[in-house]
Parts: sequence; structure tokens; C-alpha cells
Amino acid sequence: MKPDKFTKIAVEAAKIGGAVLMRHFEKNIAVSYKGKIDPVTDADKSSQKAISKHINKYFPEHTIIGEEDDKQKICSEHCWIVDPLDGTVNFIHNIPLFCVSIALLENGIVKSGAVYAPYLREMFVAQAGSGAWLNGRRVKVSRTDRLIRSLVVTGFPYDVHSESCDVMRHFKSIVVEAQGVRRLGSAALDLCYVAMGRFEAFWEKGLKPWDVAAGALMVQEAGGKVTDYADGGDYIFGKRLLATNNLVHNEMLGLLENES
Repeated sequence: MKPDKFTKIAVEAAKIGGAVLMRHFEKNIAVSYKGKIDPVTDADKSSQKAISKHINKYFPEHTIIGEEDDKQKICSEHCWIVDPLDGTVNFIHNIPLFCVSIALLENGIVKSGAVYAPYLREMFVAQAGSGAWLNGRRVKVSRTDRLIRSLVVTGFPYDVHSESCDVMRHFKSIVVEAQGVRRLGSAALDLCYVAMGRFEAFWEKGLKPWDVAAGALMVQEAGGKVTDYADGGDYIFGKRLLATNNLVHNEMLGLLENES
């Protein structure tokens, strides 16, 4: 892939954020909570600050929406959506499944994305019309066409303790129809793993734009399909996302129907 100027900066910023995370990983870091089970650490904040500084250096006129920012409104033609640490709970528990996720929206459409898992040394990159790539190698979704032969992945929203009915109903429906279900704790990585064929499908509710913007582009550029639970396009801001290799999408939608 020949990256454009936006994709290049996304990759550079993801590496910068990843380096910050690695300096904090497996260290005694302070943890606070935005909700009952929704943590934030100094690593999140330091990573976001470094990422924003790098993007602002090249594109000072662009908007940046980050998970650890108060400013969460698109107010320019170009908007960067940043998750400085996706998989914070894993990070706190010294589990190396965490990443930085960065996407660029141009007039509301995702044009570039980078997802970097620094401990695993995996850099996923996508650019609209140019495919999805892992460490310089083009990736594609799997060709498995039956859910019973599919390994799928999900996550649970931070309000699962109080709003668990739909989440557990969907989990129960899918776990008996798929070959297996996993729960890794990083939506951005879950999406990238669908893009490269490690999983056939990923579904989750309660997601935020920074969880999914870059990863959704990875899936689409790898030949997969991304929708909301109603097979529509409201998945970046709509909080309900289904991403598949396309071949098992209808089976998955059938199990996610009647979403309240």
C-alpha cells in the first residue's frame, strides 16, 4: 500500500502512543474509575497527550476526539478519533492484549486507520480503497461460510452489571450456534482479528467511536462487512456493531434480531 499523508501520520502517532504504553506496562500505575468498572490510568492520559501533540503538529486545523478528552464533538471537515489505550482492564492486569487505535474521518467517512498492539508488535493499517495490512502484509477475511465452523468474539459493555439482559441473551444464542466464542477485552483488536481471518465475526453493544472507527475500516478493506444490529450503517456512533467476513453475516444478524 502507498499510504497517503493522513495514513502516515496515523501510523506514526500510533507508534508514539504505543511507546508510551510500553513504558507504563507491568509497572505500578495509578488507576481511577470513570464508572463502576470503567478504569483510566496515567498510561491512557499520557498516550493520548503524545498522540494529540503529534497530530496537531501536522494538522493543527483538524479536530481530535479522544477517549480521555472532554471534547467529543466533530467540528471540522477532518476529525481524528483516538483511543490511546484500548484494553485498559487487560493493561491493568498485565495482559498484553491492548492497543492504540487511531482513525481519520473526512466529512464523516473513515478514510484511514491504524491499530497498533505494541507488546505483540502488530501494526494494522487500512486506507480507504487500498486494503488492510498487518506489518506490511495484506490481509483478508476468512472464507468460512457457516457459523457452526466459525470462531467469533465479543465484549461486554461497562454497564453490563445493570443492563445485562440483551447482552446475555445474545451471548446464549450465539454460543450454541458458533464453533466457539472468545472474549479478548479489546474491541479494536477484535475487529482487526476479523479482518485478518483469526475470527469470523465480532459483535458488541455499548461501543464508542474510538473503539471501532479504525477497526471497522480494517474489516471493510479486508473484504468483510460491518453494520449495526439492524443491518444498517449506524455502527460508529450507534453503539451496536456487527463485523463479519460477510459470509456469516446474515446468520449473525438473525441471532441479534429483536434488539431493544
